[in-house]
Amino acid sequence: MKRFLPYLFVVFIGVMILLYPQNAIMYAKSGLYLCYDVIIPSLFPFFVCSGLLIYSGLTKVLAKIAGPIMRPLFNVGGSGSTALTLGIISGYPLGAITACQLYESGYLSKTETERLLAFCNNSGPLFILGAVGSAIYSSGKIGVVLYISHILATLLVGFLFRFYAKDKHTAPTYAINQNEDGFSQVFSKVLANSINSILTISGAVVFFAVISGIVTAHLPVGNIAKSIITGILELTGGTKAISQTTLPLTAKLTLSAFIVGFAGICVHIQVASTVSKYHLSLVPYISGKFLHGLFAALFTYLYFLIFPPKVQVFKGTSAALSAGFCMSSVYSVISILFFLILGILVITFTAMGIKRCTTK
Repeated sequence: MKRFLPYLFVVFIGVMILLYPQNAIMYAKSGLYLCYDVIIPSLFPFFVCSGLLIYSGLTKVLAKIAGPIMRPLFNVGGSGSTALTLGIISGYPLGAITACQLYESGYLSKTETERLLAFCNNSGPLFILGAVGSAIYSSGKIGVVLYISHILATLLVGFLFRFYAKDKHTAPTYAINQNEDGFSQVFSKVLANSINSILTISGAVVFFAVISGIVTAHLPVGNIAKSIITGILELTGGTKAISQTTLPLTAKLTLSAFIVGFAGICVHIQVASTVSKYHLSLVPYISGKFLHGLFAALFTYLYFLIFPPKVQVFKGTSAALSAGFCMSSVYSVISILFFLILGILVITFTAMGIKRCTTK
């Protein structure tokens, strides 16, 4: 049955495309435009940079610097900081791709990589601050809150997954060899891998743009349910759809935080296509992304419960997109302090609860 259902779903989508070819073409065009306008410009340079960083040996330096932090907090070697950092500043799915590259290069063990996958694959500031905060909700302040809640949720999930398979061997099983290739050879190899990754991601985005458009258009449910389903399938279209519903603004922002944290099935398919060849378990990754969405939604809801938002949606222009990065310093400091205190309290109480359970 597990093998039969995916094929049945593919047949269903194929039939719907044949029945509604014009709609399928329209949805595919919107997906292609999204790749051209957002995905390729924002991700491809980071793919090349991450590959060069790993092959250059800089990961060894980062491993020594970040080791004292990564191991106690996340039970992952210091080299995992490369995937976590790139995942935070670049966006989906670079964190997961970098984690797999680290595993392939021998910097991380299988167990460490599975732990790292649970929290290193995140949405970047370009998307949250610019696309969601400024372009969709016309507010750089909202973008700040969503991004901080996103990062806090990432760290909390990482802390919780430090206990995943903690009794298993965590050190790499083979030595790390220094790459002896010249820069031109390394660059050619990294460029080829990056092109392959960006084509895979773009193909998944276009395919799921067609699926989400066709499926939601024929579901006998309301607009709110359709927007949530769209978000579960693909986060960009889902976030925009949620912002256009009649829900209260706080509810929209809470749902948007969950969708951005969960990332959507489209991103998960991209990660699965990368992870599959390494025979890594996807259970920690899927569980981590679900928890990430819940924590991000919780942090966002608590913040706007105390500081209610007051903005109008879809009143921004192209200038508003750039304004997302020119945030009010006072508001940013207040937001950071609020979330920092909240995160410390949550992690502290979680650690105390886990310690009590283990002692009993």
